[in-house]
Amino acid sequence: MRAPLLRVEHLCVTIPSAAGPIHAVRDVSFSIHPGERVAILGESGSGKTMTALSLLGLQPPQARVSGALTFKGRSRELGLHTDAAAPVLADAGVIFQDSLSSLNPISRIGTQLIERLTLRGWKAGAARSEAARVLRHVGVADADARMNAYPHELSGGMRQRVMITMALLAKPSLLVADEPTTALDTTVQAQVIDLVRMLQAENGMSLLLITHDLAMAAEVCDRAVVMYAGYVVEDVPMAELLRRPRHPYAAALLGSLPRLDAPAGEPLETIEGEPASALGHFACCPFMQRCRHADPRCDGAVPALQAVTGLHSSRCVHHARMGQMESP
Repeated sequence: MRAPLLRVEHLCVTIPSAAGPIHAVRDVSFSIHPGERVAILGESGSGKTMTALSLLGLQPPQARVSGALTFKGRSRELGLHTDAAAPVLADAGVIFQDSLSSLNPISRIGTQLIERLTLRGWKAGAARSEAARVLRHVGVADADARMNAYPHELSGGMRQRVMITMALLAKPSLLVADEPTTALDTTVQAQVIDLVRMLQAENGMSLLLITHDLAMAAEVCDRAVVMYAGYVVEDVPMAELLRRPRHPYAAALLGSLPRLDAPAGEPLETIEGEPASALGHFACCPFMQRCRHADPRCDGAVPALQAVTGLHSSRCVHHARMGQMESP
């Protein structure tokens, strides 16, 4: 197997607060290979978005970051400077979840796209032509006229296409998409995801998709990194996650999906209890209080992330037993 495009090692992000330090990301390690599509999955507050932001150098200014990353063969220790990650991931493309707040409200779309290229040495005329070309390529009708529009004059789906255009103008080897369909209606969501998948394949980019939507991730991605309480609890090929998850939290996420073959009126499964707090440290498995499989072995320490197979890891002492419970 080729060397990873991106390798993240022991990433931690802690944010000071009046109630005590918030441990948003705890000892996260994973890798993405060239052309691979990886989803980071989990409930709100699991650490998905903060993981992505800290890799891009966009964490809150008061956050303390530690760990290391290697991108395209270049390694960097994190936490030495507030912008430590930015030079390493300089050619990564990013699609943020809120396109309206991510675009400058008082600047025309064309101005923002052209600036993306002129900062890289393009002449203004050539930059405008290239921006319009990519806008057309991502499905924006009458791209030249849209270049003169302000963000608020476009629909949510159209603004997200502008964000995708901005990401593609850097010709990235890695595309980071943070909940790219938030606040879009179902039809537009499908269009945006189809577009991201088409562009990823067309350009040979790697994809890091941040989402709580397991169904979407299963449709788009090759591999899943499941997070809970700031930890990676399972790192697994997507097909194996759908067939035989090895962590109870991943299994519970899968069980909460609606099924077409379920009897009419049957209630959806839920994950009992509240998500674990990001304050303080854990003296046991962070999922223990919500887990149907918990027993005394789960108490006493946070389990290590251990290999199940060469491509599959789980942070559960019962991963062998979980492997005997094939998903329906």
